[in-house]
Amino acid sequence: MNEREIIIGLVKNRKFYPISSESGIGGPTLLTEIRIMESVSPENRQLNLTEYEGKAIAVQGHNQGGVIYESSIIDVAGPIVTALVQKAFGDSFRF
Repeated sequence: MNEREIIIGLVKNRKFYPISSESGIGGPTLLTEIRIMESVSPENRQLNLTEYEGKAIAVQGHNQGGVIYESSIIDVAGPIVTALVQKAFGDSFRF
């Protein structure tokens, strides 16, 4: 199994939008606590992102394109860093 990676992104409307230097801000990505091989829908243990609304966060997990399994939030940016992330990766992505 691949290693858990760290993904940085922005939370808007309780959805996680990962960012990358190649493509800017990606589409909404589901964060779930379940393991990749569990026979349970990822939505059953989706992380609640309400408290992170409007912030940049760092998530660790197994990225499977559209779903990040075994997700855990490992850091939350303050307002200055969040504004810098928005400016650097997505001028159109405003809160």
